[in-house]
Amino acid sequence: MVEKLGIHEFMVLTSGGSPIFHFSKTETRKLDELLSGFLSAITSFATEFGEKSVQSLSFEGSELLYEQFGTDYLFIFLVESGSSEKVLRVVLRELSKRFVARYQTELKMDIPVLDVFMDFEKDVRGVFSYYEGILIVMSSLSAFVIPEVKKENLDMAIRARGFLDEFHRDLGNTGNRVLSAIDGKTSIHKIGRTLGISESEISEIIEYLAIRGLLRVSKLCPIIQEKDARFNAYLDLIGLPNKEYQLLERAKSLCTGNRSLVEISERLGVIPDQLYDVLEKLGDGVDWNLIEVSGLVDELEA
Repeated sequence: MVEKLGIHEFMVLTSGGSPIFHFSKTETRKLDELLSGFLSAITSFATEFGEKSVQSLSFEGSELLYEQFGTDYLFIFLVESGSSEKVLRVVLRELSKRFVARYQTELKMDIPVLDVFMDFEKDVRGVFSYYEGILIVMSSLSAFVIPEVKKENLDMAIRARGFLDEFHRDLGNTGNRVLSAIDGKTSIHKIGRTLGISESEISEIIEYLAIRGLLRVSKLCPIIQEKDARFNAYLDLIGLPNKEYQLLERAKSLCTGNRSLVEISERLGVIPDQLYDVLEKLGDGVDWNLIEVSGLVDELEA
């Protein structure tokens, strides 16, 4: 998972290549009119062959991500190489929909007055801040979290935004398999084991869903009941190797339900997978408390 969007510039062009809005994080602007004309020509070619989804290309050590809205406007990001294209697609679509919805009247003018679009900079900064906040939260998570779909939000996205078409286009069959496996009970780690999909791929899909406000995510926090005769008998029954038994003994006092498995692993100086494997062998001898991750806001303010 990435911690920032990596967007340098955002530009809106007419289909003829004329810029009507340009936002840059620095005073230096790479997206000039020459580039605009070049992109406009590429988009015309793509439209002729029926391709209107988000596209990307390399440009002087950076990358361009662009999307055509209808047949009249082109929306462009200049981003750092290696930025998460799947995340950026969501952000670019959000900005393009906002821009068109906000300036419906102004965009119908034969000659747009550029000054009327300048106040959109506030929206751009707000959208960037919102999504970067979610990315920061998501980047701090491990595979030992439980994702759960917010059904009401998902149903709304499907009805209002054609979400399933976008989701399938961006993430394909792998995305569909992971979405179907999210049940609010199974960790990313276990989903990966079950589906035979890498945790990094699943995390990217989880991130994609989270930035759209379609998920709640909870940390796995183990609880080991106080030591008693039955628990010791159970340990003898499953026959933990000595090394794992020692790890369990060290972990017991920390497994109280208010620390995540990752936090406990860090305190013990072991990798989370190692501790999880030991706790998983205990079966019902371990309870799992779920603590929802804060910072994943439900919706972006208009």
